[in-house]
Amino acid sequence: MNAQELLKTVNPSYSTAKGCLALLMQTGEPDAIKLGREIDLSELQKTRSAAPSETEIEIIRGYTAAHDARYNVWNRIAEESDCDVIIDLPCGYLPHALAVSRMGKQYYGFDLPVVINEIEPAVKKLSDDPAIHFSGVDATNYDSMKNALDGVTGKICIITDGMLGFFSMSELREVCTSIKRLLSEFGGSWYTSDAMAQDLMAFGYEAVTGKDPAIVFAAVKSGSAQAADIDNSANPFSEWSYNERKNLIEELGFNVRAFPYSDKLPDLRSCASVPGLMERMRDKLTGMIEWELTAKDGNAYGTYGGEFYIKVNTEGNTAIYEVGGRLDTMTAPELLQKFNDSKPAEYITLDARNLDYISSAGLRVLLIMSKSAKEPVRVINCSDSVKEIFDVTGFADIMTLE
Repeated sequence: MNAQELLKTVNPSYSTAKGCLALLMQTGEPDAIKLGREIDLSELQKTRSAAPSETEIEIIRGYTAAHDARYNVWNRIAEESDCDVIIDLPCGYLPHALAVSRMGKQYYGFDLPVVINEIEPAVKKLSDDPAIHFSGVDATNYDSMKNALDGVTGKICIITDGMLGFFSMSELREVCTSIKRLLSEFGGSWYTSDAMAQDLMAFGYEAVTGKDPAIVFAAVKSGSAQAADIDNSANPFSEWSYNERKNLIEELGFNVRAFPYSDKLPDLRSCASVPGLMERMRDKLTGMIEWELTAKDGNAYGTYGGEFYIKVNTEGNTAIYEVGGRLDTMTAPELLQKFNDSKPAEYITLDARNLDYISSAGLRVLLIMSKSAKEPVRVINCSDSVKEIFDVTGFADIMTLE
């Protein structure tokens, strides 16, 4: 595997972001069309039905209107913010950078390295604005985001849209810790519609078709989980009630100000050709909530970790991988590369004596390793905090923990 293939293997959720660009292109958004010409969207064809049903067509129409709303609400929040530094987390493949550039503000696009490797050169072909910056980060890893903001002064505005539903509980806590630390240091706000992310798709479908949106909730949940190759059944932003989500975010160190999503909603291109559709969208989105989050006083406690390393030893027919530091989006490809380059072994052991943290990307690599051996990976010497991650993600039932 080359470097990009390794990144795609450990982070398959990147493909959902390309779908968002394709939907925005259907609205006629000029920046999206220009950017779509620079991004390889051919792999989306693999997930599309050869002959979509009428229901699938209606869902796509609803999704298109919803993504039109997401894109334009995001831009309005960025424009109206009193911060000159806008952080797009995750930036995906949408053309927010071009919109923020026209606002005269600094744009920082953060996403998985697999995404940044494609979006950065594509945007650079369309704009040479030095205020546009891209960095591959892991949202659970504070250091990766802080390093990407080197030289930034003043308040920051972080906007996330559709991200929080992809994390396990342990990852969600790390993400919130990382963002709280950034806001505590720089000042500013975090805006997210993720409190009701699934509802937005359903509202768009209902406005466009006039039909019961229940089918959309099922489609969003199964589609996201399949694309990301995760089980999100325990994710608070997939399963919990709105009030439970709000209480969790407050417990994780944030002040929450909720306001109607429709307050930031301009007229949409996707609704212009259908009489009455824009009014129906506004009506349906009256109940949609956006959050403005600010950091509460007090420390943010997360798992920061030591220096990452991998050591490989062989004892008979067993390969022993000693891994230290954080095994996350930034480092999991290194473990996969080391595994691919190593001689096949009948049994595999992970020595976690110095492993501080493991994310879903790291767990995904362990699963790949397990499938190559006679038995699942045997994990030894793991700390209580790492063992808890294996427990809550269900991997304690897949691997052998000792």
